[in-house]
Amino acid sequence: MDGLMTSRYILSDQTIAIINSLHNPKAEAYCNECGLNILAEKKLAIDTAKAVLMAEIESLISAIPIITIQNPTKWNFKILGLISAQSISGTGFLSELSGSWADFTGGQSLTMSNKVSSGEEICKKKLRLVCALHGGNAIVGTDIDYSEVGGGKGMLMVCMAGTAVIVDLENEDFDTKRDRLKLLISKVNELNAIPVLKHSEYYS
Repeated sequence: MDGLMTSRYILSDQTIAIINSLHNPKAEAYCNECGLNILAEKKLAIDTAKAVLMAEIESLISAIPIITIQNPTKWNFKILGLISAQSISGTGFLSELSGSWADFTGGQSLTMSNKVSSGEEICKKKLRLVCALHGGNAIVGTDIDYSEVGGGKGMLMVCMAGTAVIVDLENEDFDTKRDRLKLLISKVNELNAIPVLKHSEYYS
């Protein structure tokens, strides 16, 4: 007992093993105070490293091609699996009104068009990120759908799905993107190599 309101105890063998896998010098045992302080420091360092890598990955994912063709000519690729992304945005009363007026006058609603384009761009970014985190460098067989959701509340949903693949980057189609895609793959590998530290599993 250390004082009237606090107590110290030896952490579990599992938690000690986790600390020793992340920290030098290693020890045979840690009390809850020093051990959990070390874990907190390591978790902060891990979270910071992940955030930096995610920012770098997001800056590179635009190099991932998104195409509708199922089997592009001359592409030698390995299929990873189906991936999808969604975007939901409110159209709002004014958007609906401007859309109706534009239809009446035979024109096109710029506001609605911008919302659709914005939804598409969000889906593309999400789809590329999912592809990269799965280890892919291209998306084939892509399909996009639009629908209204929210029971008449003017919510537009854009859905995009495709197949994540790993393409041989020596293909001439990737001449202008090869370096960025190789760097992207390297950053994803670095991210996957960072240890996972979950509070519920290790802080005991």
